[in-house]
Amino acid sequence: MTFLEFAPLLSGKKFISSCFVRNGKPAEEPAVWGMTVRSAGSMRFRWNEENPAREKLLSEIAGPCSVVPVQLDHTKTVYLIEEKCDTFQKIGDGLITRNRNLMPVVTVADCMPLYFSDNETGFFGIVHSGWKGTGIAAEAVSLAVEKYGARRENISVAIGAHIRSCCYIVNRERADYFSRNFTEDCVSLLRDGEVPCEGVSVSWNNGSGPLFRLSLEKANLAVLARAGIRDENIVVSKDCTCHNPEFGSNRRETASGTEFTVQAAFVKREDSAGVMGGV
Repeated sequence: MTFLEFAPLLSGKKFISSCFVRNGKPAEEPAVWGMTVRSAGSMRFRWNEENPAREKLLSEIAGPCSVVPVQLDHTKTVYLIEEKCDTFQKIGDGLITRNRNLMPVVTVADCMPLYFSDNETGFFGIVHSGWKGTGIAAEAVSLAVEKYGARRENISVAIGAHIRSCCYIVNRERADYFSRNFTEDCVSLLRDGEVPCEGVSVSWNNGSGPLFRLSLEKANLAVLARAGIRDENIVVSKDCTCHNPEFGSNRRETASGTEFTVQAAFVKREDSAGVMGGV
């Protein structure tokens, strides 16, 4: 497994991006994945709303590609898309395609974006995985296998920046749900006197009783392992959107009484990785 951290590189940038890995090395396929950051402003998307700043920035990132969004539903719904219009007015949390003229986009604000690429079949895609939708990554893989004939061992996956266990504190009910459905080691008890999120002022109504740290990374790695994805084809961002103020964060910004900054996560295939490094 490959790990990376964007945090030291964020100053003055509006988005971050990187390549996939295959067999532990940068993949040769012309695919890039990334997401906007807080300095870009809110990338909130609703079919019945306009967001000119979002449209302008994503158009610049996409270049000759068409931006293809979907309005989130916090479920495990993944769409196969062939044309730009295929998602119009649709609600869901994931998109896969083989059309390199498209740039699938979802929104995140602490939730985890997962990105997919397979050079053999040419498919690529993206999903939004909130706590309710954890497991959607397996849905995307299964759809690619069924519709595109992708081989699981050839699929590369990137796990983007999200709220990490340093900041994601949950109650017993949610901890038990994740421990039971994904992997026991994705939760750990927050002990008496332990600082939930050092250096970040975050309050959250988790109810009474013991509190736990939740690792969405470990939960989703368990999902990917069951889906047949090889460790050496996975790259993981170590950035925590809640802990690092360069990122927008529902939990951090809401706790401070401000409107949280929604970020756009995107993936595209092209011969020249022109978005690398951000703007």
